[in-house]
Amino acid sequence: MPNYRVSFLNEIPRNEKLYHCCQRSIIIRSAPSAERAVEVAKKQFARLEGIRDWKIHAGLIEIETLDLESKPEKTPSRKETRIAHKAALQMLPVLGGGLRP
Repeated sequence: MPNYRVSFLNEIPRNEKLYHCCQRSIIIRSAPSAERAVEVAKKQFARLEGIRDWKIHAGLIEIETLDLESKPEKTPSRKETRIAHKAALQMLPVLGGGLRP
């Protein structure tokens, strides 16, 4: 069964432009159809937002099919992350940050 990302959005008009602002995205794994994924996501959205009707916090819903079968990229270990963070901090003076830990 396919997987879906269901996004809840609001439209906000500003200076003659219309902006679409995502309020929350919910991943639905293994839904039998897009319609069923939307219905499940509506219930989850309302529960997570602490409201009874999803329309209180969003005006639009977008849905897309996801390919979650492929292997995700390797997540860096804690040590690799720390080393990368340290290197980035050492670059701050070069980038104009001026502060070093």
